[in-house]
Amino acid sequence: MTAPAGETAIAAHDLYRFFRAGDEETLALRGISLSVAPGERLVVAGPSGSGKSTLLACLAGLDEPDGGSVWIAGARMSHRPEAERSALRASRVGVLYQQGNLLGHLTIAQNLQLVRRLGRRRRARANTGAAPTRTPWDVLDAVGLANRSGAYPAELSGGEAARAGLAVALANNPAVLIADEPTGELDSATERRLLALLGNLARAGTAMVIASHSPAVLRTADTALHLRDGSAVAA
Repeated sequence: MTAPAGETAIAAHDLYRFFRAGDEETLALRGISLSVAPGERLVVAGPSGSGKSTLLACLAGLDEPDGGSVWIAGARMSHRPEAERSALRASRVGVLYQQGNLLGHLTIAQNLQLVRRLGRRRRARANTGAAPTRTPWDVLDAVGLANRSGAYPAELSGGEAARAGLAVALANNPAVLIADEPTGELDSATERRLLALLGNLARAGTAMVIASHSPAVLRTADTALHLRDGSAVAA
């Protein structure tokens, strides 16, 4: 599958997403398009219920748009079997949630090793994507947690947990990082440290799509996409 002209790290074309409950229908995304180059940070802003999380789920291949298409590093993500989307995500996309990136019964190092093993299996099953070149220890060192590899999530501070979640998202050296409210539970000092880490990743060439309510996150954006009721609006 070949990307359309103007290939970028991640692109979405005219995305629509409907949700139905009984006779009621909600149009969660209304013709959203975007394009993010390697090393570029796109911040998606808007009130709760504006469609930010739905957009990120479609971009990551965790949900399917009802219309439009998503492309990741030259390969189509949308409208493919789940196994193929999963393999593409494992090899090219890191997903960072506000919470829930870590399994509580595993140490930080074990969380990374599990994500790497799952990534290898999915790539092998779909015969796609090269294996990561960095080790889990390289990733932990990059986020400043090399000395906490044996700790469990419950033993981490809020800032450490945020960085550990980022390490898990980066475990398979993704071309694209998709982050949903990554600083929502952090104090301002910890938020600044996490944003500095994201800045370093962007300078190294990682493309980012970040949904956030935070003015500090919005100030780091190379581009911003403002949503309201599923539509792109002026800031």
